[in-house]
Amino acid sequence: MNYDHRQVEEKILSEQQKRNDFFCDVANAGKKFYSLGMFPYPSGNAHMGHVLVYTLSDVKARFKKLKGHEVLHPMGWDAFGLPAENAAIKHKVRPDSWTKSNIQKMKTEQLNGEGWSFDWDKELNTSSPDYYRWTQWLFLEMLKANMAYKKAGYVNWCPIDQTVLANEQVINGCCYRDGAAVEKRLMEQWFFKITAYAPKLWDDLEKLTHWAPEAVAVQRNWINKNIGTNIDFSVGELSETIRVFTTRADTLFGVCAVVIAPEHPLVAKILSKNPSPEIKSYVEAALKKSQVERMQSKEKTGIKTSVKCQHPFPQFAPEKEIAVWIGDYVIGDYGSGAVMCVPGHDTRDFEFAQKFRLPVYEVIVPSKGVSAGPLKEAFTELGTLINSGTYSALSSQAAIEKITHDLVAKGRGEATTTFQLRDWSVGRQRFWGCPIPIIYCQKCGTVPVPEKDLPVELPIARDSDMEDGVLNLRQFHDFVNTKCPNCHGPAKRETDTLDTFLCSSWYAFRFIDNKNAAKPFDSKLVNQWMPVDFYVGGIEHAAQHMIYFRFITKFLKDRGLVNFDEPVDYFFCNGMVRQDGAKMSKSKGNIVIPTEVINAYGGDALRFYILSDTPAELDRDWDDKGIKAKQEFIRKNFNNLSTYLDAVKHIPAQRGDLSKFKYQELLFDLFGGLAQLEEQFEKNLFNNAVAKVHELSNSLLKVINTAKDLTDSDHATLKSLVLDYLVAIGVLLPFTAETLLKEYYGKERSIYKAAWPVIEKQYLARDVINIAVQINGKKRALIEIKKNASESEALTVAFADADVQRNIEGKEVLKKIYVPGKIINIVIKG
Repeated sequence: MNYDHRQVEEKILSEQQKRNDFFCDVANAGKKFYSLGMFPYPSGNAHMGHVLVYTLSDVKARFKKLKGHEVLHPMGWDAFGLPAENAAIKHKVRPDSWTKSNIQKMKTEQLNGEGWSFDWDKELNTSSPDYYRWTQWLFLEMLKANMAYKKAGYVNWCPIDQTVLANEQVINGCCYRDGAAVEKRLMEQWFFKITAYAPKLWDDLEKLTHWAPEAVAVQRNWINKNIGTNIDFSVGELSETIRVFTTRADTLFGVCAVVIAPEHPLVAKILSKNPSPEIKSYVEAALKKSQVERMQSKEKTGIKTSVKCQHPFPQFAPEKEIAVWIGDYVIGDYGSGAVMCVPGHDTRDFEFAQKFRLPVYEVIVPSKGVSAGPLKEAFTELGTLINSGTYSALSSQAAIEKITHDLVAKGRGEATTTFQLRDWSVGRQRFWGCPIPIIYCQKCGTVPVPEKDLPVELPIARDSDMEDGVLNLRQFHDFVNTKCPNCHGPAKRETDTLDTFLCSSWYAFRFIDNKNAAKPFDSKLVNQWMPVDFYVGGIEHAAQHMIYFRFITKFLKDRGLVNFDEPVDYFFCNGMVRQDGAKMSKSKGNIVIPTEVINAYGGDALRFYILSDTPAELDRDWDDKGIKAKQEFIRKNFNNLSTYLDAVKHIPAQRGDLSKFKYQELLFDLFGGLAQLEEQFEKNLFNNAVAKVHELSNSLLKVINTAKDLTDSDHATLKSLVLDYLVAIGVLLPFTAETLLKEYYGKERSIYKAAWPVIEKQYLARDVINIAVQINGKKRALIEIKKNASESEALTVAFADADVQRNIEGKEVLKKIYVPGKIINIVIKG
C-alpha cells in the first residue's frame, strides 16, 4: 500500500462525513473540553491564518478526545459586516446571496478539505434570523438594564465605509478595515455603557493567568486605569465649570492655562458668546485629524479664546484668572476632555507653552533640592513643592493627598479613578448588519420592539438596490414605516444596524445550544461547558473582540444567565504566517493559497508543516522546501509502516510480556517519547510535538526495517506498539494515522475515538545512559552503559566500541579518565 495523499485523504473525508465522527453530545458530557478557533468572516477564501488557527484548535480537540473528554469543537460564520456589503455592491448581487455562496464554498471546498474535527451540527451563521433574533434580544436586555443609550456626540467616522467605528476599531488613527484616516463627526449614536464594567474588566485581568501575556497587556493598556483628582475651574462668564482630571495634583500651582479639546461641549458655548471665525476654522480643521495625529504631532497647535476661568486656590496661584485655550493635543474622550497646562512639569505642555510663549512656572524640584533657575525642559518626576503657598516643602505624594483633600472640602474637586475605556459605539450606518430593535413614535417616543416580535428581519435587497453604490435601511420604506407597538399609530424603525462585534461577543454561548428556539441558550448547559477551555486567535483581536466578549459575559452573569464572569480560560495568541518576512496580501502578490497546497502536498503535510520549527505563538515564514520535506517524511513513514503491517497482517496486535521483547531500547524510546508528547500537547508546545514525532518515527522505523527472525509474540507486541504510535501521531497526522489504522487494525476503528496509549512507566526511567568518549579531548564515540556502571565496566564498553578502536589502533594509551555518568576521556600518544 503506497502513499498517495489524494486517495488517502479523499477516502477518509468521505467516511468521516458519513459517520458524523465529530458530533458532540453536549447534554451528556462527563469530562468536557471546549476548543474554539475564532470563527471566520465568509470572504470565500480561507487563508494561511485560518489554517494555523484551526489546526491549533483541532490538535487540542483531538488530543483531549483521546484523553477521554467529550469535546466541543464547533464552526460557524461571522457573516454580517461591511466586507460582504461592499463586495455585493461591487458585483451587483444581494449581500445575503453573496454571503451564502461564500459560506458554501469555504465549507465544502476549503475547511472540510483539511480534515479538521469540526462538529458541523453546531454550525451557526450570525446573519441568520434565528441567530440575530437573540443578538436583538441582547440589545433589549441592555436597554432594560439602562446599559444602552442614544446620545449626540463626536464619533469616529470612516470616510470610505461611510460608517461609525468603535474606539477599538481605530488603529493608529485609521480604520481597522481599510486604513482610511478616521474623522470625528457629531451625530446621534447608540452606545453600550461598557464603562460601567471598567473596574471589573480591569480587576479581573488578574484572573487571566492562562491568557497570552501580550493579550493581557493589550487589554491593560486599552482599559488603562488612572488614580487621580478631578479639579474644577469655574468659568463665571458662562456659568460653567471646566473639570480637569490629573494624576499630578501637586502641580496645580504651575498652571498657566486650561486647554480643552476641540470637541469639548464648552466650545459651542464659547462660539455662541463670541462667534470667532478663527476659532471655528481651527476646530473644524482639528476634528479632521486622527487621534494619533493629534497626540503624536511634534508641532503643537492651539488657539486662545476670550474666556477665562478661576484657579480653585487663587490665593496661592501665580495667575488667579487663567486663559482657556483650545488645543488639538487634548482628546475629547480621554479623561474629561480638558487639561491644566503645566509646562514646567509636563512635556507636551512645555512644547505648547514654548510655541505660544506662555509663562513656565516651576513648582516641583528634585527632593530636598532647590530651583535651578529657568527651566529648559519639563521636570516630570516627583519631588518637593516650591512656589505653592502653604503646600510648599511637601513631597509630591503628600501634596497630592493634601491638595485633593482640600479641594474636596471646598467643593472644587474630588479624588477619582478614571479609565481610558470609553462606551461602546454599537450603531452602524450600513445595511448588512443586525437591525436595531427600536421604533420611534411621535407620541410614545423611543419604543423597544416587544420580544415576541423578534426578530426584526432585514429586508431582502434587490440587485437594483445596489446600482447607486450605497445600501442603507433608509432605502427600504416598507421596512422603515411601521406601527408603534404601544399606541399602534404610525411610527418608524431605527435604520442603523448593530456593530458586528456584538454578534461575535456571544457566539461561543450559542454554539453550545445552537438550535434552541425558546431562548438564546440553556443556562445549565452553558454553565457546564464554559468558560471556553482553549481559544485561539490573533493578538489583533485582544483590544476589540476579547474586551467585548468579556464585557458581555459579565453582563450576562449580572442578569443571572450564567454563573461565571470570564468567558475564556486559556487564550492562545497565534503568530502570523508570512511570505519573505512580510504579511501575506493580495496587493503584495505573496499569498499562498491553502487549497493549492493541499492539492499538491496533502492536508497532513500542511498541518505538520505549519506547526513545525517555530512556536505557534510566533510569526513564521512560509517555505516551500519545508512542506516538501514534511510530505516526504509522511510518505516514508506511511510506506515503511504499511510494508511491515502487510507482512504481519495475519498476526493480531497484542502487547505481550514486554520484559521478553527483543528490542528493549525501542520500549524506552517509545514510551518515553509518548510521555513527552503528552506533556507537549498539554502545554501547547506544538512545534516540539512535531519534532518528537520525528524522533519516535526514527526509533520505530529503525526496528521495523531491521527486524529479522522475530517470534510471532514479538511481532504481536511490535504491532501493538505501532498502534500506540499511530494513535498518538493521529493528533497531528489524522489522515495518515486513520488510513493505516483502518487498513491493518479494523475497518470500524476511528483514530478520533481511540484512547491515548497506556504508558508503561517502567520504561520511562532508563537503566542505561549514553555518554561521550573523547580521545585527546575530541569526541570520537557515543556509548551506552548501565546507569550505575563501575569505572572498569564503563571502560570495557568504551574500548570495545568500533569507533574507539579505530582511533586508538597502534597508539599508546597514556591515561584513561572516567567521570561517572558523564564522560570518558582517553589520552593517547601521538
